[in-house]
Amino acid sequence: MSIFRFKCMLCFVVVVLWTVACSFSSFLPSFSATPVVVAPTPVLPSPTVTLSFGSLQAPASPTPAVGFSVRTHPDGSLYVGDQVSLEVLPPDGFETDNKSVEVQFQGQVLGAQPFRPFGIAERQQATFFWIWDTAELSAGAHVLTFVVQPDGFSWTETFTLRPATEVPSPEPAARWESLTSDCCLIYYITGTDAHRDLEFLVEMAEGEAERVEAHFGVPFQERIPLTFLPRVLGHGGFAWDGVYVSYLDENYAGGATRQVIHHEMVHWLDARQGGDLRPSILVEGLAVYLSGGHFKEEPILPRAAALLDLNWYIPLRELTDAFYTSQHEIGYLQAAALVAYLIKTFGWERFDDFYRDIHPAADGKQSSALEIALQKHFGLRLEALEADFLVFLRAQDVDDAHRADIRLTVAFYDTLRRYQQRFDPSAYFLSAWLPDIAEMRRRGIVADLLRRPRAPINQKIEGLLIAADVALRAGDYAATESLLRQVMTLLEQ
Repeated sequence: MSIFRFKCMLCFVVVVLWTVACSFSSFLPSFSATPVVVAPTPVLPSPTVTLSFGSLQAPASPTPAVGFSVRTHPDGSLYVGDQVSLEVLPPDGFETDNKSVEVQFQGQVLGAQPFRPFGIAERQQATFFWIWDTAELSAGAHVLTFVVQPDGFSWTETFTLRPATEVPSPEPAARWESLTSDCCLIYYITGTDAHRDLEFLVEMAEGEAERVEAHFGVPFQERIPLTFLPRVLGHGGFAWDGVYVSYLDENYAGGATRQVIHHEMVHWLDARQGGDLRPSILVEGLAVYLSGGHFKEEPILPRAAALLDLNWYIPLRELTDAFYTSQHEIGYLQAAALVAYLIKTFGWERFDDFYRDIHPAADGKQSSALEIALQKHFGLRLEALEADFLVFLRAQDVDDAHRADIRLTVAFYDTLRRYQQRFDPSAYFLSAWLPDIAEMRRRGIVADLLRRPRAPINQKIEGLLIAADVALRAGDYAATESLLRQVMTLLEQ
């Protein structure tokens, strides 16, 4: 980390902790840290602290007449000159098959889109990317009409455009730029923290690329498209047509930048080594294992063994078939431990042969595909592998620090996701707003990534989350627990 960024972060955390001390003189009664499960997973009991939440719905513009809601992008206020995207969400129970939404403005049809699955959660919605160009409009209120076809019913939504002269910094001077290094084609937006720390980030990317090549024993055959995002999206990292990493001083998601880059580069090179079907549990497990941890370097095996003590272990068949909708930190840690066990037991070459030789099963389940490959390569059914894996985990040395750290890590990220669902829905990982970045660069769009919710409640909660992450990494579990409790209180208001 650059000296400048370290000083900024240190000052910021000191201010946050001072503010916390001055602003919160009393807390809720003592509570336990049962992870607040974002996705439908079994109830996870906890020995100590519980972070419980009421029903938290992502904010949207309600339409009482028909029950639909519309979200606009960029987040926050809209300004003259914005290229506005829209998400149209149907009400619960609405049948979306063979239906679409048409958007009209001033008597003209801007476009129509069918309802389709969106994001990891495959939420049904009609999505309009950059459909409304406001460059020639005046500041003030403007009305869009939405028509559901073939039903034919419609409603209107009023949106206010603020003057272009009020666009927040670093807009409107910000623009996309890129540079080429040995490993990567790096993209960033000028005026951002990544632009400021670019030399440091290039050096970091080069180092992590070399480490990833050493893991696999093969070089990258092409430069990695690496984009630094100036806002938190999901947990701070994605990989598909490139590697995307959140980088900003006020990163409330807590992931160490070096760790995230390494994890996503593993995905990039792993995908290019082949494999008909690579089950998610092994894809993510391999990335965490080769990165030496998930959001930070961590002793994977004793922490995974602590899941047994906490009664948080997820059966392998269940986890394999619902990996991304299982509790995130538990699933990733358990997957990494499984990969570690397979490599320790059978060696890297046999593991890699098995991993690249998994094929879709007739029933479409990843667990069935995994089991067929296990039988072919190791003569094991999934339940037999699991029995041996559990014996292996129970043999690990686990201490109170491992249990406390994993318990509060789960609590931290479940709290973070609850915050995103309520106050920063574009960042929530199951439905994150991350459109085609290459198209954004072509169009010169930066607002979708530069703007984010900045209301006082956002700043207060994000400050508490940043302070909680610092405390957790320092092993100050009492402070971590107290800070998360304060976030919970704010979310329940």
